[in-house]
Amino acid sequence: VGIGSRVWLQDKEEVWKGGVVVSYTPGDNIVVSDPETGKELRVSLKEEKSAMPPLRNPDILTMENNLTTMSYLHEPAVLHSLHQRFTVSNNIYTYCGIVLVAVNPYCDVQLYGNEMIWAYKGQQIGQLDPHIYAISEDAYSEMTTLGRNQSIIVSGESGAGKTVSAKYAMRYFATVAGNEQETAIERRILST
Repeated sequence: VGIGSRVWLQDKEEVWKGGVVVSYTPGDNIVVSDPETGKELRVSLKEEKSAMPPLRNPDILTMENNLTTMSYLHEPAVLHSLHQRFTVSNNIYTYCGIVLVAVNPYCDVQLYGNEMIWAYKGQQIGQLDPHIYAISEDAYSEMTTLGRNQSIIVSGESGAGKTVSAKYAMRYFATVAGNEQETAIERRILST
């Protein structure tokens, strides 16, 4: 870290706030400027648990659809990337390697029609934007082509959209398999 380095500082209101190092004395303190306000903040490195604040990724990596492409993969970088992808581009899905991260938009989004299902049918993960249907297609392909049992783990906090995500995965399987019996199974599972 040196003068001009882009870093993250913890913030009471925004959790993490970006800044630029304007002064650095190894083992003593670091002065970071807020690019929005121009205000400078002095951080004592002796009092902090970790010696240096986390480095920020180049802006070009912020909107990438896979978090593993970032130079620095830590809490502020992940939160910033998810926030930017959602607020700037309305992308609710992002990959982190083979894991699909979903941001609940708390409103209806037009991402789940039959045309979208068929767009993902036969596509490998990464060929199209991150989506629950890409994960579903990967599992479906492994089951039908290679005869391997598959599991899709949907986890999150209460109200995060786990049931809705599971419903879309089951709808994908029912649609591509062309089996109405699957739709009845989907209804029974979701009613419990």
